[in-house]
Amino acid sequence: MLERIARHPLPWLLLVCGVDFMFMLGGHTLWDVDEPNNAVCAREMLAAGNWWVPVFNGGLRFDKPILLYWLMMPLFHWFGVHEWTARLPSALAITALTWVVFHFTRRLADGRTGLVAALLFATALHVVVIARAATPDPLLMLCVGFALLAFIVFWLEGAADAKLIMAAWAALGVGMLAKGPVALLLPGLIVLLFLLLRGELGKLGRMRPVAGLLLALAIALPWYVAVGVLTDGEWLKGFILHHNIDRFTGALQGHRGFPGFYVISFLAGWFPWTGLLLAALLFAPWRLRALREDPLRLFLLCWIGVFLVFFTIARTRLPNYMLPAFPASAVLMAVWASANDAKAGVWLARGAAAFSALLMVAAAVALQWQWPGEWVYALCFLPVLAAAAFSLGRGPEHGVPALAAGMMACVMLLAGWALPGFDRHKVTRDLAMAATKAGFGPDALATYRYFQPSLLYYHGGRLPMLKNMREVAGWLMRGKAVVMPEQSLAEFPPAVLPHLVVHRRRHGLVARKWLLLVSLQPVEGASWPMNP
Repeated sequence: MLERIARHPLPWLLLVCGVDFMFMLGGHTLWDVDEPNNAVCAREMLAAGNWWVPVFNGGLRFDKPILLYWLMMPLFHWFGVHEWTARLPSALAITALTWVVFHFTRRLADGRTGLVAALLFATALHVVVIARAATPDPLLMLCVGFALLAFIVFWLEGAADAKLIMAAWAALGVGMLAKGPVALLLPGLIVLLFLLLRGELGKLGRMRPVAGLLLALAIALPWYVAVGVLTDGEWLKGFILHHNIDRFTGALQGHRGFPGFYVISFLAGWFPWTGLLLAALLFAPWRLRALREDPLRLFLLCWIGVFLVFFTIARTRLPNYMLPAFPASAVLMAVWASANDAKAGVWLARGAAAFSALLMVAAAVALQWQWPGEWVYALCFLPVLAAAAFSLGRGPEHGVPALAAGMMACVMLLAGWALPGFDRHKVTRDLAMAATKAGFGPDALATYRYFQPSLLYYHGGRLPMLKNMREVAGWLMRGKAVVMPEQSLAEFPPAVLPHLVVHRRRHGLVARKWLLLVSLQPVEGASWPMNP
């Protein structure tokens, strides 16, 4: 079956990408906090005609460089500000990376192996999730994936294609505009480690490091210089010191994790191919002498290992940090499976069956605990379990297409049924619409002891965060509204409570508390009965 598909791979890969990355892309609301943070930033920049300085809620946004906003802004201008326009750059980036994985694996091995690598990559659970998220991670994945695969092709083909290595350096320059210096640092460490283990560090010059580094910096530095000048260095200080150095040395925003966090999250992210990944890692050489005779495997292990070690050392831990290593894993599995058909068929089918059953049960328990009666959404993983059962006793020739089809059906159920169903548990759009319906426009809503960027995204304008009851009093006395936790009512003077109007009361999914949309009933001649 794979042989037949491999004769005309492009239509099949486009079908897989279309379903996994594009189907119902805007079918559910944005997830806090990253998606609305990025979408609001692009919207505010577009409204101000500002193409250089990232801003959010009227202030500087230090979290990420400019590339994602540059891609979102034209889409917002042409098609409007929607969930799907915010997510489209990510979906297109992962679609392009799927083709990159296929193209370079085909050059490294053959067409069938390239097809398998692309199918594995495009149907991995974490890849599907990130392709449908309005974040810069897919852009970094595309830049790093292209650059590193181009490097190993360039190396193994005898360094004959000078344009290829310079294109790799250019991709790293673009990557610096996506997520910063990490786009250059980690690929550099991977290449250096590979050459060191090969005993070929002296051949680094073949990579044209001086010319390549100058090209990468020529692409990235103009914007960094511009944003530094326009903000008097404030943006650079916030991004480099806080969102890079502090993120590495401390657990930023409470994102901690145990020492094996990335091993577990990486394996889980490769569902339904986790069994095949384990087999490709366990049943192939690890001794340095053997790896030196297999430079492709050595390079792919260096790629995965550098990301794993670097982010394990870092104090801030998030599953997305390992995503740029997914192309390496896809190639590693595909190459190993092509040489070990029988064993690969057993591990991919049994692994998919075991993990899909486990995931379905775990999801049902978690959903039932969080929202009684919603366990039924766990059935979205049933097609993968059925495909795994079909694959038992068959090799990758039938197992890979079957499981890829099972994942496509799973994604369609998730995107078309489960995720829209979860929207009723996400309260910010409902609160924003209630504020608009009650007549509180973009400049008439604030928050107190609560903030989620999706509330700002769905309401528009600015969303002041009031710091104390004096500011709340001044805001409400001007005929405006506040979103706040219900427990904050205890801070109000008793004489005020009868005059509060509760327009909406909802239990917050993220806040895990009751939230109120309140305003103050106009009372002629009344004043706020509290001490100044």
